[in-house]
Amino acid sequence: MTPEEYAEALESERKARNDRATYVVTEEHGEFLLARRNGARQSWGVTRYTSQKTAQLAADVLNRLKEDEA
Repeated sequence: MTPEEYAEALESERKARNDRATYVVTEEHGEFLLARRNGARQSWGVTRYTSQKTAQLAADVLNRLKEDEA
């Protein structure tokens, strides 16, 4: 495998992982956590919001940007 083929394979794998990821909102300790969830349903926090509406809006925008990129 040439270095160019290897770089292309890595980029293809990164894109596939990114395509499976989604942004979700969960409630924790009275605050709303915007989290990125991968294809294996594991998630990690991105940032916290005090309003569910604001957190959901951020998740919707990020998911829409991800769709537009595809």
